[in-house]
Formats: sequence, structure tokens, C-alpha cells
Amino acid sequence: MNDVKKVAKINRLMDLYGSLLTKSQYDIMSDYYFCDLSLSEISEFRKISRTAVADALKKSTEKLENFEKKLGLCRVFDSFDDEQSKAVIAKIEERIKDGV
Repeated sequence: MNDVKKVAKINRLMDLYGSLLTKSQYDIMSDYYFCDLSLSEISEFRKISRTAVADALKKSTEKLENFEKKLGLCRVFDSFDDEQSKAVIAKIEERIKDGV
């Protein structure tokens, strides 16, 4: 998978499952994928080793992919049209806010 496709996939998984990551995992993933910071920049900013950043990215990505494997929300949304997707997303966001 090329870099653009990988980043798009991770961004989509972050949109769907990012709130299920720990705050630290979410912040590091956000720094790397949304803010386009390098491993060195993240390690300096967060005062952790570059290896710790790489490990967090790897584990967080595996966690997101595992959520998708188990829950399959990407596949579900791909099968809906835009209006159906918006309704389902709204329900999921509501449940997440309620602590489900």
C-alpha cells in the first residue's frame, strides 16, 4: 500500500475509532497523521524517545485495524449512501458520548 493510501486509511480509522485509543495514543497519532510531524519532532515535543513514538504509532495502528476487523464500520459505511452514513455516524457519536 502506498503512503497516500495508508494515510487515508489511518485517517478514516482515526475518525471512526480514534476515541477508543488512550489520550496519549490519540495525541501521538494525531501529531503524526494530522499534523504531519516527524518522529523526532513528536519525541522532542512530548519528551519521549523516538523509539517510544514509533512503538506508539505501531501499536495504535494495530489497535485501530483490530477495531475495524472486529467491528467493520468502514465496510458498513461503504455499503451506505451519504444520508444513511450520516445517520449512522450520528448514532455512533451519540452512543460514544453516552459512554457505550
